[in-house]
Amino acid sequence: MDTTATSNRKNKWRFYSIQAILSISWIGYLIKFYTFYEEAYFFLDKRLSLFLQLLSFLHDNWMESFIYFIVSFILMSITLFFTYLVYLVDKKDQRYKGIVQLFLVINLISCLSLIFNVAGIVFFILFVLAASLVYIISILAAIGYRKEEIDYEEGEVIEIKGPFETEEQAIKVAVDFITQWQEKEKLILGEEIYREDSEYYASIYIETIKK
Repeated sequence: MDTTATSNRKNKWRFYSIQAILSISWIGYLIKFYTFYEEAYFFLDKRLSLFLQLLSFLHDNWMESFIYFIVSFILMSITLFFTYLVYLVDKKDQRYKGIVQLFLVINLISCLSLIFNVAGIVFFILFVLAASLVYIISILAAIGYRKEEIDYEEGEVIEIKGPFETEEQAIKVAVDFITQWQEKEKLILGEEIYREDSEYYASIYIETIKK
């Protein structure tokens, strides 16, 4: 079985699993929150302005609201971070474009579904904070990624695979590794197969660094 194809299938199902867990978590959270919200909203004075209704809502249900706010922030952060990862996958491999778009829509609806209530402004602020957190993480990751690329030198060995019984096995593993290295677009890898103690090894090195 082709190693790359197997890896792609595993990654695909991993994304499915994470999205399923997120969706189930959101459904459970939304059901519990809006059940609580309907009961609390029933006792609000509807004659008050939206701002005063919010203050009254928070005053009468502070502890419950605080817990729901914290959980929503965690869910939003995880959802947005996962959405960012899905976006990177889509950018790298257009084969998953339809799936990616579906995930993006589901996650966006999940996050925005909390805005349409008296406490919507609070949830919107939490959404902005969660998005800012994910953005900062992505920037730091990008900086680390670029720094990692700068640290490489042409000819540097980055991986040694083996031992293998045959030269063909060593070549196949080396080719699979190089194929999976595609996200580092500025680095072109090469492989060298050598024999040691009647066994084969694949030395993978930086062949070229694109400027």
